Amino acid sequence: MTETSSEPGAVLELDGPAAEVIAAVWAEALGLDEVDPDMGFFDLGASSSTVVKVVRVLRVRWPDLQLVQVFSHPTVAQLAELLDDA
Repeated sequence: MTETSSEPGAVLELDGPAAEVIAAVWAEALGLDEVDPDMGFFDLGASSSTVVKVVRVLRVRWPDLQLVQVFSHPTVAQLAELLDDA
């Protein structure tokens, strides 16, 4: 999916529904217009507390998501691949 928008939560070329959800949550949490799916969360401006908040939101859809998984899969693309396989 390619979406270009000035609205918060817009995403760039994402592969699959998990990536779309993850990117939208990160964009909202970081106040960004779009999220590069291959850029690390900390490179996007996230802090550890932001990661904790994002994990809480993502657990609504993926209740078994662990905080350590976000740190070991630090991009939208990597985390989406993990969660698509779950």
